[in-house]
Amino acid sequence: MKLISNYLFSIALLFFINFTIAQTKSLLVQRYYPKDSIKYRKAVPDAEFNYESKLYGKTSMIVRCESEYGHFEFVFKKKINKLSRTIDYKNGGVGEVYNFKTKKWNHEEGTWKHSDMTGKPQDTIIYSEHNLYAFVLLHDHGGILEKAKFQDFGNVVYWPEFNYENCTISDEDKDGKPEFYLSYMGDSDGLDAKPFKQIIYTIPGKSGNQSFTKSKATAYYPSGNEDDVYRVEYDENWKQLSKNIKLKSQKIIKDHRLKYKD
Repeated sequence: MKLISNYLFSIALLFFINFTIAQTKSLLVQRYYPKDSIKYRKAVPDAEFNYESKLYGKTSMIVRCESEYGHFEFVFKKKINKLSRTIDYKNGGVGEVYNFKTKKWNHEEGTWKHSDMTGKPQDTIIYSEHNLYAFVLLHDHGGILEKAKFQDFGNVVYWPEFNYENCTISDEDKDGKPEFYLSYMGDSDGLDAKPFKQIIYTIPGKSGNQSFTKSKATAYYPSGNEDDVYRVEYDENWKQLSKNIKLKSQKIIKDHRLKYKD
């Protein structure tokens, strides 16, 4: 009888372990860039790489995730409104503006001309006025659902740019529900601090069909103002996140600070 009890206990334990593993199955995450658009279309035939391009511009990156809560696409976009550049010579700089129709650089009125310059160009600085967008899309039986939308029109105030290596999908608390980490950096006018912003989208409750919760952490890098010191601020939703998600968030912010060079 004792042998049978041990056998039944072992079976029950094995079932529980397998059930637990199945419930916390690791996410399958894959990144795609514009060069991978054909590969992406083969992997996701019911989706377009350049999601809503007429409204939001071309896609710069997609992070795809397969989970027990569904298949998600984390889509990043940068809609460029204006490109300009300054070509520096020894005795001055020439300004040019990019013409998207002709795909050529045209001289910018009010700046020096190339014929006024002496010697060869020494440096070229390109300025991009753009809007940033990001979407969390869920593949549903009825099609593709937009679960979260991010947008920042910070140009020309602080020139935001995605920090792509720190834009990712993870499941830090091992509950099977993915979290979506979006990170981007802003510049400064020389007085205000430079913000490194991180937004985390999480799935509350038990279904991927519910509205997502948005949490935010911001690290401020001093820039020109002697009274400023590096600091990190967290909103109220961030403070309610689970411990492991907070640790992931703080690690991203810490690693960025270690790598960041002005």
